[in-house]
Amino acid sequence: MPKKLKTSAKDRKCTFPDCKHLLSIYNHEDYCHVHRDQVSKEQNRKVPYHHPS
Repeated sequence: MPKKLKTSAKDRKCTFPDCKHLLSIYNHEDYCHVHRDQVSKEQNRKVPYHHPS
Protein backbone atom coordinates (compact mmCIF):
# COMPACT_ATOMS: atom_id res chain seq x y z
CA MET A 1 0.00 0.00 0.00
CA PRO A 2 1.41 3.43 -0.94
CA LYS A 3 2.41 5.77 1.86
CA LYS A 4 -0.16 8.55 2.43
CA LEU A 5 1.34 12.03 2.10
CA LYS A 6 0.84 14.55 4.90
CA THR A 7 -1.18 17.54 3.77
CA SER A 8 -2.06 20.92 5.27
CA ALA A 9 -5.38 22.73 5.18
CA LYS A 10 -6.70 24.07 1.88
CA ASP A 11 -6.92 27.80 1.09
CA ARG A 12 -4.16 28.90 3.49
CA LYS A 13 -2.55 32.20 2.54
CA CYS A 14 1.06 33.27 2.85
CA THR A 15 1.52 35.23 6.08
CA PHE A 16 4.02 37.67 4.57
CA PRO A 17 2.55 41.22 4.74
CA ASP A 18 0.35 42.01 1.70
CA CYS A 19 1.01 38.64 0.02
CA LYS A 20 -2.10 36.96 -1.34
CA HIS A 21 -0.55 33.70 -2.57
CA LEU A 22 -2.49 30.56 -1.66
CA LEU A 23 -0.23 27.90 -0.21
CA SER A 24 -0.16 24.37 -1.55
CA ILE A 25 -1.60 21.66 0.65
CA TYR A 26 1.91 20.14 0.49
CA ASN A 27 3.61 23.34 1.71
CA HIS A 28 3.57 23.06 5.50
CA GLU A 29 5.26 26.42 6.06
CA ASP A 30 3.61 29.79 6.74
CA TYR A 31 5.14 31.48 3.69
CA CYS A 32 4.95 30.97 -0.06
CA HIS A 33 8.03 30.04 -2.10
CA VAL A 34 8.57 33.70 -3.02
CA HIS A 35 8.77 34.91 0.59
CA ARG A 36 10.15 31.98 2.59
CA ASP A 37 13.74 33.08 1.97
CA GLN A 38 12.93 36.68 2.92
CA VAL A 39 11.92 35.93 6.49
CA SER A 40 14.48 35.37 9.21
CA LYS A 41 15.49 31.84 10.12
CA GLU A 42 13.96 32.34 13.57
CA GLN A 43 10.53 33.11 12.11
CA ASN A 44 10.72 30.27 9.61
CA ARG A 45 11.56 27.44 12.03
CA LYS A 46 9.36 24.43 11.46
CA VAL A 47 7.41 22.92 14.30
CA PRO A 48 8.13 19.18 14.49
CA TYR A 49 5.27 17.04 13.26
CA HIS A 50 3.89 14.67 15.88
CA HIS A 51 1.95 11.79 14.42
CA PRO A 52 -1.29 11.16 16.33
CA SER A 53 -1.26 7.94 18.32
